[in-house]
Amino acid sequence: MTRAVLEARNLESGYGETQILFGVSLKVEKGTITTLLGSNGAGKTTTLWTIMGVLPAWKGKVLFNGFDITKLPTHRRVELGLILVPEGRRLWPNLTVYENLILGATTPRARAKIEENLEVVYNLFPRLKERLTQKAGTLSGGEQQMLAIARGLMGEPEVLMLDEPSLGLAPKLVQEIAEILRRLRDEEGKTILLVEQNIHISLSIADYGYILENGRIVLEGEPQKLQEDPRLKQAYLGI
Repeated sequence: MTRAVLEARNLESGYGETQILFGVSLKVEKGTITTLLGSNGAGKTTTLWTIMGVLPAWKGKVLFNGFDITKLPTHRRVELGLILVPEGRRLWPNLTVYENLILGATTPRARAKIEENLEVVYNLFPRLKERLTQKAGTLSGGEQQMLAIARGLMGEPEVLMLDEPSLGLAPKLVQEIAEILRRLRDEEGKTILLVEQNIHISLSIADYGYILENGRIVLEGEPQKLQEDPRLKQAYLGI
């Protein structure tokens, strides 16, 4: 069995005095795609922000390669190789595609592999290579999402976390993004934590999945077992 490169243990977190997470535990094994699914407002983004250190963990731990990083600031987690592609892309719209890519490589480990990672990005996203001098804000929605993922890859991630990469995209583009994530795992050996509302696309590429409902993990397992479990519809659709 492969080792867990990222692990959350009994995380509790929230905003102000409002608790959102109630004992969330999950593991991400090296070289796999793990998906965290749930309806809108279930606590998926809060989970990612707590893992990244953007939000403090009220209780529980975050482990990275077996080390407790719960108290580390966000930039130190990035330096270790924990990279988040946030919901909404959050590109620099007035900078070019190339400039956005280079700004993804801010840490020493990333700067040391800029040329190598650019080649990976160009191979995965040939459309971006054709638009290197174009301003990011003028790209289509799908191209912007590709650039957001590519910028994350420039950070030399050991774990790449993606928050709702399919949001707002046409079905054909959603399939394209899913295929890129599959290639990242199969061809580049990347480890991915994928947060999504799109249950079908996520379970089609994931190796393992967790279902989050009202800040609690209510179901977990391999994709086929999750799809066959009647509790999935209850947790996910509220029926």
